[in-house]
Amino acid sequence: MDSIIPPDIRRFVLDRIDSIAELEALLLLRNSPDTWWEDAAAAQRLYLGAEQGRAVLIRLEAAELLISQDDAPGRRWRYRPQSGDLREMVDRLAYYYTKHLVPVSNLVHDKSKSRIKEFSRAFELPETQDP
Repeated sequence: MDSIIPPDIRRFVLDRIDSIAELEALLLLRNSPDTWWEDAAAAQRLYLGAEQGRAVLIRLEAAELLISQDDAPGRRWRYRPQSGDLREMVDRLAYYYTKHLVPVSNLVHDKSKSRIKEFSRAFELPETQDP
């Protein structure tokens, strides 16, 4: 099933998407590229709390997929990948997510699981041998 997702799309997801919430937010903003989204409106559409929604948008901006501007009283976000290559990757990811929802979702979830395992390994104590 992994072979359904091309290697470059897999790499893009592994490099830039940390959660299904991020993926859904990216696709939401991509579907209305001329719209500036307020934090609260985007969070509500994604069924997230305001703080969690804002964190997702900040992460996507850091991944060079969105831009933002500060307005009173908050911040607004817009889909604007930093390059044509990134825009093409998002377009392709949107296609694969539509056609192969489960494999793409599993890829994102597996990434999260592996990060949790890596984190927990940092706290493992080395085995000692009895003298």
